[in-house]
Amino acid sequence: MVVMEILNSVEEMRKLDPKDMIGAVYNLPEQIESAMEISYGSELKIEKADINKVLVLGMGGSAIGGDVLKSVAFDDAKVPVLVNRDYSLPNFVDENTLVFAVSYSGNTVETLESAKKSFERGAKVVAITSGGELEKFAIEKGITLIKIPKGLAPRAAIGYVTIPSLVVMDRLGLLPSQKEALKETIEYLKKAREEFKIENPLEKNMAKKLASLVFGRIPLIYAVEERWAVAGYRWKCQFNENGKYPAFTHFFPELNHNEIMSWEADSKIINSFALIFLYTSLEGEMKIRVEFMKEKIEERGVPVFLWKGEGNYPLTKFFSLTYLGDFTTVYMAYLTGKDPFAIGFINELKLRIGQSLS
Repeated sequence: MVVMEILNSVEEMRKLDPKDMIGAVYNLPEQIESAMEISYGSELKIEKADINKVLVLGMGGSAIGGDVLKSVAFDDAKVPVLVNRDYSLPNFVDENTLVFAVSYSGNTVETLESAKKSFERGAKVVAITSGGELEKFAIEKGITLIKIPKGLAPRAAIGYVTIPSLVVMDRLGLLPSQKEALKETIEYLKKAREEFKIENPLEKNMAKKLASLVFGRIPLIYAVEERWAVAGYRWKCQFNENGKYPAFTHFFPELNHNEIMSWEADSKIINSFALIFLYTSLEGEMKIRVEFMKEKIEERGVPVFLWKGEGNYPLTKFFSLTYLGDFTTVYMAYLTGKDPFAIGFINELKLRIGQSLS
């Protein structure tokens, strides 16, 4: 079978995807609906009083929710939001800190360690997990537990690891109501997936077309505005984990102060890449910056793809920027003959660390 032809063979694609990663991506709207119901219905054992900062603890696919929260909070949050991907804890964490400890499995060592330290400092800790040691810790210490369903790869559980922290901040009055934003997001995703779904043929499917465009090249994802760097990072990680494919990301305007010069490199290097621009609006000076970069990159013969996020709310904009990437990277796995669910090297590393500690 010619490589590209696989994207028109549902049977062949499903053979490469025994755990149905493409199905998990397709079902994201229902996952967000479920996460809403769980989050609005869970008991909160904390009060808004005296919260003056928010910290999200997480690693890998479980940490992305913190980045999304930070992006959504950019315009509307009454307190700063930060993300911590480490064993250690920032010195500022105290009794006035709202801490979200997010681990889909519940067994992420870095998150567990920093959650315990947060509790010891008197922080208001909320555990978001499907079980494991984090659930045990939450029950033992009597802290807020938002229990989410098991069975997904953490990166495919983006609704479950993202929505609870937004809803908790909404319920505490630290963010405006998120219900309309969630409704709009779900409506967008349900519409978009009908174009991106596995049954839709290559010629009518933007996600399959983009996978074909990038195939054989290294994708570079440029996000317009720092707040949407999280969208670029999501694409990069999805290429890495789903597609088993190297990918890199940067954001405007920062990249105009450094990475711009890399496009003067030798053609042998430049021709290795494909560019994906992610944006929600292009106005004023930012429009000039993006158009200049696009012009210079296309002059070097590098394929360029622009994708605009939609929606009236930051949450919708994030998911509309990234949902295409979730599908595209699964199709990239099919093109390279890989199982999009498998994470061999990650599991090997965990095993080696476990053996060294036993």
